[in-house]
Amino acid sequence: MPREIQIANAAGFCFGVKKAIQKAETMDRAFIFGSLIHNPQEVARLASLNKKIVHSLEDVEDNRVVITAHGLDINVIGRMKERNLEIIDTTCPLVTKIYNEGHKLEAQGLQIVIIGDPKHVEVKGIASRMKNPIIVYHEEDIQNVPEGSRIGVVCQSTLLMEKFDRFVGVMKARCAEVVPVNTICKPTKDRQTAAALSKTMQIMIVIGGRNSSNTHKLADTCKMNLPNDTYHIETAGELDPKWFEGKNKVGITAGASTPDYLIEEVISKIRSYDELVPA
Repeated sequence: MPREIQIANAAGFCFGVKKAIQKAETMDRAFIFGSLIHNPQEVARLASLNKKIVHSLEDVEDNRVVITAHGLDINVIGRMKERNLEIIDTTCPLVTKIYNEGHKLEAQGLQIVIIGDPKHVEVKGIASRMKNPIIVYHEEDIQNVPEGSRIGVVCQSTLLMEKFDRFVGVMKARCAEVVPVNTICKPTKDRQTAAALSKTMQIMIVIGGRNSSNTHKLADTCKMNLPNDTYHIETAGELDPKWFEGKNKVGITAGASTPDYLIEEVISKIRSYDELVPA
């Protein structure tokens, strides 16, 4: 009897990632500043098509450079303009929306607080556009927000919804005024909601790059329901048939940077384990 495999309603590429890849693919050759998306396998595929990843402007051998879907520090963009480079901007419009929301809050005289990973390129891009923002990633970072201050809060687009609400609650108890704008993008919210599939499954497989913030968040969400039977993998080659012993209900979800072909390879591999299920 074959295993039941269910794929989350929202899994894999979001529209922003699709747009970025399609743009890069139309170019004969491309110099992409940083990973176009956070999926090593897809980045390698693009590299095989003459789309080269660079991390320094000195490595750009052409007069065109591609900004990734995550956006970029505005100061780096300024240096690109100084070099008269043609900038192909594939920044996701939902990331651009975060910049705009931050500016609206600043216009109200509020101190900007960004909830997100300060090492992530998206958060660096947001912070570079704000006036002296405070970045909080761990709950103890909230101590850096002055007591009694008036703050406006935005967040990284791939943040856990629960984390945003929890941090805002802590800041409301600390500050005189808190104006929160939940800037978690809809594709991320949809994927986190779809991860509720883990409540009815015996095992969850979460597919996506280990450098992908939103994939880690999906895995964290699934682990709330299946702490010992949630597995974050990048490719089908990482699957272990022992994980599936005695488990007939398999759930699959994937990060917003995960291409369909990787999801299909995982499903095919799991199907090959069907003979291990007792009749």
